[in-house]
Amino acid sequence: MANTGKIKIKGYLTGVLLIVFCQVVYATDYSKVISEEYLRSQFTFKAGDTLKYSKCGKTSYPTCRYIWGAPNKKDETRIKYGQPPAGNKLMIVYAQASSKKDFERVLGTYKDAEKVEGLASEAVWSNKRRQLSMITDNNLIIHINIEDKSTADLKGKAISIAQHIIDQ
Repeated sequence: MANTGKIKIKGYLTGVLLIVFCQVVYATDYSKVISEEYLRSQFTFKAGDTLKYSKCGKTSYPTCRYIWGAPNKKDETRIKYGQPPAGNKLMIVYAQASSKKDFERVLGTYKDAEKVEGLASEAVWSNKRRQLSMITDNNLIIHINIEDKSTADLKGKAISIAQHIIDQ
């Protein structure tokens, strides 16, 4: 009888811990960080341009992709076969690191890393990749990649987006 009680208590505690843990995991909803309104305030949308694709999901890491531009008949085919449409792109990847040392591996993959001062704990920009990578005080590594032909200062735009993410 005593063992049955202990098993019930352990089961109950396990259930409570799972509920609490799942709430923490689901509390990080990256899809709410970047809105269409925010994208339109940061990038040039020409007449007729629309936000054609906005999706956050988890492949290896939580990743959000935003694609905008003029609608195109080929977009429907691409989406039908699981590919995102063509257009200007913003991709943000979030990876929770266990320590600041994990960011050193990121830095090791950049050949043209330029330090970005005053942003997060540490941040770098790569012209070749059109990407900003940073690590926050709570060890969240964030990569911001931009493909937009109408934006002259991609580095400045990536820094602005990074600051917006940090402020959220």
